[in-house]
Amino acid sequence: MSATSKIAAMASLAARHVLKPQSVRCAQSVMCRESCLASSSSLMAHTAQQSRPMVTSSTHFGSLQGGYDTSLHASYTSKLQSFGGSWFHLSTVSPSEYTDSRTPDDLDEGIPFRRSNTNADPNKQLKKSTLFDDRADAKLAALSTAKHEADVAKAAFLVHSQPEQSDASVSEELHFRWNQSEQQLAHAYSQAIKYTSRVLNNQEATATAEKLMYEWMARFTDSFDDGSITKKRNIQRNADEFSDVQDTVYVNKKRMVRTIHKVVAKLSSEDSSINEDDTLNLPTIHIPPPSSKDYINLLRAYSISKARRKGQQSEALIVNMLELARITSFYYNVDHPKWTQDRVNDFGMECDNNGVKKWISWTKENVPNSKAFALAIKCYAGSTHNESFERILLLNHVHNEFSQSCHPLIPGIYNDDPYVLFHSIKSLRNFQVEDERNKGEEWLRKLHRFVTSGENAGYLQEEASESDTAHASTAEPNKIDVTAAYTTNIRLLARLRGVKGAATDARKVLERMHGVYDVIEKEEGSIASIDIRENAYNLLLGLYRDSKSVEDVRRAIELIERMVDAGTKPAKDRKGVPLPTDQSFEYAILALANISDAEAAIQEADKLIQMMEEQEHLERSIVVYNAYLKLCAKQMFGKAELYEKALETLGRLKEMSKQHTAASPSSETLSLVIKSCSLAERTDHESVLATASNLFDQLVAKEADEKSAEALTDGCYYHMMRCVNTHVIDEVERKDKIEDLFSEACQRGLCSNSILTLFRNAVSEEDYILTVGKGRLADSWVANVTGPKALYTDGSKGGAGKNARRHGKSTSDWAKNQKLKDSQRVASKEAKRAKKFFKKIKN
Repeated sequence: MSATSKIAAMASLAARHVLKPQSVRCAQSVMCRESCLASSSSLMAHTAQQSRPMVTSSTHFGSLQGGYDTSLHASYTSKLQSFGGSWFHLSTVSPSEYTDSRTPDDLDEGIPFRRSNTNADPNKQLKKSTLFDDRADAKLAALSTAKHEADVAKAAFLVHSQPEQSDASVSEELHFRWNQSEQQLAHAYSQAIKYTSRVLNNQEATATAEKLMYEWMARFTDSFDDGSITKKRNIQRNADEFSDVQDTVYVNKKRMVRTIHKVVAKLSSEDSSINEDDTLNLPTIHIPPPSSKDYINLLRAYSISKARRKGQQSEALIVNMLELARITSFYYNVDHPKWTQDRVNDFGMECDNNGVKKWISWTKENVPNSKAFALAIKCYAGSTHNESFERILLLNHVHNEFSQSCHPLIPGIYNDDPYVLFHSIKSLRNFQVEDERNKGEEWLRKLHRFVTSGENAGYLQEEASESDTAHASTAEPNKIDVTAAYTTNIRLLARLRGVKGAATDARKVLERMHGVYDVIEKEEGSIASIDIRENAYNLLLGLYRDSKSVEDVRRAIELIERMVDAGTKPAKDRKGVPLPTDQSFEYAILALANISDAEAAIQEADKLIQMMEEQEHLERSIVVYNAYLKLCAKQMFGKAELYEKALETLGRLKEMSKQHTAASPSSETLSLVIKSCSLAERTDHESVLATASNLFDQLVAKEADEKSAEALTDGCYYHMMRCVNTHVIDEVERKDKIEDLFSEACQRGLCSNSILTLFRNAVSEEDYILTVGKGRLADSWVANVTGPKALYTDGSKGGAGKNARRHGKSTSDWAKNQKLKDSQRVASKEAKRAKKFFKKIKN
């Protein structure tokens, strides 16, 4: 067979999309000599020398394609799409999208997905690439070379496998080299995906890894060129109906479950395929498909990126993984209706080093495992997607079905997998929603049962094959740090302050944390680690503070005493109990306000203050003494002793601040003493008023000008006005001082609802209207209010018709604009409801 005939044969193969045109061009220099046919070694060596492109670190991704045939790429993509049917969709990318129009000067750092710095300052030093950037660049260059060599090897084999060629030894050698080049290409894809997905804070890097993954998957499915895997299905969509052609695919529970049952059935059936052909047939070659590690690398890149719609992208990848598993399991199964005997002589029917047929390994590697589901759930954690919680529930349901169907036949899939539960818990955001609260309790109960059960001691040994694919932080080697899962539950419960049962549920979670700690201490083979920190205790103490139950006050004292007692023991004997903080004492003291016995509450608070001062590790903090003043003001309301108690505490703080600067009286402290002056029923009015006025003047002196509100608060003005109203006997003087304080408060933007009400009660109705007016208050009057705010002169925040009667503003179009806004709001709600309905129908 002449060289011209061989080149013509290759051109024919290229026309049928079996070879790329690039391969024909690369092989022409090889086929020009008849002597190359005698030695396969010299043939491949010469091909590599004449055809291999020069690739440097600055080569961009477009040049790495080496003349990629667009029609061939479309053939790869359409083949993979045809396997999925209407519920399977790929994010196809044309090779032209890989091209880069930048000049070589813009590619100095050699990263194919790095943005060009066109507006950069020429005098500013450029930031150097990180290690991962350089590695990713090298792996992409290696991938380009591997693609080229695989195409050349395939071209050489297909030419020598023509019927006219009788040199079987050459064909066998070229077949072996083609097989090796496909193996190397799969490894190059894996490495390129691994290192491009590791480039952090770069959405283009993640997108590059995604494109490489789908290109690899398409190349694998394109090798099944007989069209007998599945029936070709019409998945084309009307462009008028769907504005976005690359519509995201969501996981469909019914179809996913139905598919996995079929795949497991194929894997479970006994393989009785035997090659009955005595002739020597070279096996059909396929590039190995991606492994579970490759999928995990890409899913992890999704989970840590800031890309939009990453949750939907992760779902689409899971769908595609399962579809590849279905393809291999059906194609190689002898029970398939379109099974042909020549499939026995296929590369996928060979056995690996463990004696398992490769198609079985391929199928198991492509079935989404627990790690894949956990990372997909992580992509939805913290997402602004309005159905993120529903998607997480669906992924959990599908994972549960997979764990029941696949375990133990397919490795890596576990019932109540801790990583799936961990990220499911971390994704919760609001326990005021009953479904989220119930799911949080259910998932935490399952996680606690899994990590404390001795039956799961071997879990980490099975998962130790890939250390960099951990989904939760690992504080110790071969340990799962579950601290965040328990703390998340307590934090969400802490937001339900005052809700019945919230404190009790949070206490149960805390005791479960100590249960995990006890298991870790007793059992050497524990798979979990936990760090019980002070924030978990403080969140629970905050719930006890806001509870109205006397029993919760007792629990708060018990909890703070446990923390104080832990400080007297060595670290190894504390059993995970953290040391108390100033916030711990603050919340415990404020919880005493729920006790009806005022004297007992003050005595218990004095004990807590003494405990705090005895803590060597803890600096005395003013927030604890402020909490003590708040407690005294509430428990001693209307009592004359409140005045002496407040002054005694203030004097003690001034003396203490000489050695402990953190205990110096703050603006809040002075304000609380003024509050005590206003609440104490005393007969020495002049003395109390003088004390309050002196403290108030100290706060005014801290302000920068007449309009600032750094030290003064609306509460401080309210209690000072109350002091004047209580302790100034002369009516005229009292009215003048209250008017002056009210004017100052409004000037500083501190006119709260309480101040407005007190001023209204202190002056006549006529004076009130002359001072305040009617309608809406000026925005500058309420700009710095931290307490209850009033927006209108009657003390309300609004009401029917008030916007229309606001003085000084045009109201001619108010009603019209309001109706327009209402109609737009209703239309938006209807559109969202319709979109959600049609999306459920489509899935």
